[in-house]
Amino acid sequence: MKSRSLQKVMETQIKSSELVQKKRLQIAMGASKLFIKKGYAQTSIRDISKVTGLTIGNLYDYITRKEDVLFLVFEVFHSIWTNRLEEEKVFEIEDPIKQLETAIRKMLELVTSHRDMVLLMYTETKLLPKEFMKIILEKESGLVECFENILKRGVEKGVFKVKHPFLLANTIVYLLSMEALRGWNLRKHYKVEEINGHIIEFVKHFVIR
Repeated sequence: MKSRSLQKVMETQIKSSELVQKKRLQIAMGASKLFIKKGYAQTSIRDISKVTGLTIGNLYDYITRKEDVLFLVFEVFHSIWTNRLEEEKVFEIEDPIKQLETAIRKMLELVTSHRDMVLLMYTETKLLPKEFMKIILEKESGLVECFENILKRGVEKGVFKVKHPFLLANTIVYLLSMEALRGWNLRKHYKVEEINGHIIEFVKHFVIR
């Protein structure tokens, strides 16, 4: 999400947009650790102040309420998901099969390294105010769209057998979180690398002609 959109929903008296972005990232990274450890409801503004090294007064230069912090955490990590595809140059890969496999693998690696964050997002998103919820869901839809476009491109090139790319793209995005959400059971039988590998093969089985 562009910073301009963020400014629309989170007002601040600080004039320097660069400083605001830096401090909000600092707040998000510090608060995320607390939310994962204690839960959102059990974390106070005072706790966030301590972990970020900002006074409570200074915190309120960049937020107006506790819900703002939860939104910042989700906004930052959603940006990490979507930016990873660009950083790995996934959209420059010509072969649709390799492009899809690479996109899924990179996302799975990211989810594995941020397993607790994924769980937090699934359990606490419902606590966001409506205006924040809309933005986060739009970012989620953006990730779905990335996979939908990859699938459509594969269909156009005649290598994918997909009748409903939008539905399958949503399924893929859900599968990305499988190990984080069901790992407590899956890890009894498989290593994380095996789980991720099976997910990739599962998708390819239903997609490739």
